[in-house]
Amino acid sequence: MTGWRDRLDGDLVLDVAHLDRALGLELHERAYVDALVDPRGHLFQRLEYVGDALLDAVLLQSLVRIEPWSEGDLSVVSGEQQALVSDHALGRVAARRGLPDVRTFSASNHRLGDRIEAAIGAAWADSGIGAAEEVATHLVVAPGLRDVPLRAGVPEAGADDRFETAARVCGHEPVTHAWYGAAADGGAARRRLAVVGDAVLEAAFSTAQYVEAPWATEAEMSEERRASTSNAALAARAHDLGLVVGSDPIDRRSVADEVQALVGAVTMDGGTRAGLEVAASVLGRSFAPGPVDLLL
Repeated sequence: MTGWRDRLDGDLVLDVAHLDRALGLELHERAYVDALVDPRGHLFQRLEYVGDALLDAVLLQSLVRIEPWSEGDLSVVSGEQQALVSDHALGRVAARRGLPDVRTFSASNHRLGDRIEAAIGAAWADSGIGAAEEVATHLVVAPGLRDVPLRAGVPEAGADDRFETAARVCGHEPVTHAWYGAAADGGAARRRLAVVGDAVLEAAFSTAQYVEAPWATEAEMSEERRASTSNAALAARAHDLGLVVGSDPIDRRSVADEVQALVGAVTMDGGTRAGLEVAASVLGRSFAPGPVDLLL
């Protein structure tokens, strides 16, 4: 490959080669590579913020398949998630996958873990959602779940017009109707779909923020995302999408679950990109597929 890689010298040649091998792909923009080699500063923090959300969105699609869809207890899901994405776990991933050493300062285990998340964010910003999903799977999901059997089946449920219509309104044509029936049933499968949907909503909002607010800090983006994906905000969207039957007051948490389950159903039905597209529509944000020309 010609370009900036041909002009590297010294330790940076070795560091970039290690980074390419660890990620399983070559990033095109040098700014993203520099941010990962020297993991500090505004760009690194923003990439880590996006990558953290994308990793959860990809990982949870697998974790909810560990147990039967009829299992209502989510403790295994949350336990496995914590085991795979804690600072300690991601710090070990950074060492095991061969990311280059940080030469500019003494990096804590927390910072090394952040670098894994930033690498996923960089893959998205540089080459799109498919690349981000590939890096997340390559670095974390596939190695972490190598010995864990996953159930590939679909929940036992029929079709549901409310949820399928809402999916179409948001831009997705349902394929496997049982996902939408499970989202509507209110049982254990719906709880698992809502967990996926919650993560995908956060990822969709995070990627949109990255594009729309290039100077925003991680703290500012987190505060805005928290308000926009709150139970109150999602409950209002549930009414707009026709997911709530009747006009009696209903607990906001339960109504928010309707929207999360819808996004989870679309994600399991159509994949990560489809889930993010629908989540962006639900949240009233522009879909940000990557790559984006923002190297701030």
